[in-house]
Amino acid sequence: MSAGFQWAGSLSGAAPVVRKLLASCDLYQGQLVQDPFTTGTGGHVDVADAASDTNDDDQGLLGIVTGVVDGSRAYDTTYYGDKSTYTTTQATVLANGPAEVEVTLIIPNDTLIKGPIFNAAYGTALTEAVCTTANAGGTVLYHASDAVTDIADDFATLYCRSGANRGVSRIITTSDSTVQQTVTIPFPKGIVAGDVFVICSCVLGYGGLDIPATANCIDGNNDMNAYYRVYYHEINLETSGKEYAVFSITGAAADHTRA
Repeated sequence: MSAGFQWAGSLSGAAPVVRKLLASCDLYQGQLVQDPFTTGTGGHVDVADAASDTNDDDQGLLGIVTGVVDGSRAYDTTYYGDKSTYTTTQATVLANGPAEVEVTLIIPNDTLIKGPIFNAAYGTALTEAVCTTANAGGTVLYHASDAVTDIADDFATLYCRSGANRGVSRIITTSDSTVQQTVTIPFPKGIVAGDVFVICSCVLGYGGLDIPATANCIDGNNDMNAYYRVYYHEINLETSGKEYAVFSITGAAADHTRA
C-alpha cells in the first residue's frame, strides 16, 4: 500500500520544488497540506480540508508532505509513512526541534500527483458491484444495494473487472439510489449476471477531487457536492485495494474556490 499522495512528475518536465516548513498539527507523509490561515498554531502548513460547501475561509492545496524533518519522526503503520508530531512544549522543541516537514509544492496545471483511491477512509477498498440482472444493451448495471452510497452522475466511472467487458470503463450518467447505474455510451458487449464492476468518483479529464479528513487519499465513493477542481490523467481501477489516479490541480484548486 502506498503512503498517501506522491509527487509523480511534472507536465513541463520541471524538477520538484521542495520546501521545509513548520507544521501546525500532526502531519503524515503523503498528506495534502494547505496554509493554516488563522489557526493560531504558529506553523506554516496544516492538513488540507476535505472539500465542503462552507469554504469561505478554506485555503487551496499548497503541497504534499514528502518527508519529516524534525526529530519526532516515526513510521506510522496505519498510514504507511513517517509522522511528525506537533508540539508547543519547550523541552520537546529543544530535544527534537519544532514539528517540521518537507513539502513538495503543487504547481497548478503542471505538477502530477498520484494518489490511492479508497472508500471514504484510507485503507478501505472500493466495494465491488456484482451484476444481478443482465442488460443486453450494455447501458445499465443492476447490482445489490450495498455497493455504493452516494455516487454523483457525470462525475463517476463504471469499470468492468470481470466478464466480456473486462478492462472497459464508462462515465456514469444516471444513478438510481444504490442499486442501478446507467451509462449513455454503451459497453461494447452485454452485461450479464455475475459480471464484476467497480464504481469510482473520478473521471478522466476535468473532474472533482474529494478527500477524507486525513487528506491522504482520494474518496472514491461520494456525491461530489463539493470538491477541488482537478484534471485526471490516469485512473486505474483494475485491482481491489490498489486503485489509484494521477492528476494535476487547476488554478481554482490552488485558491479557496471549489464547486
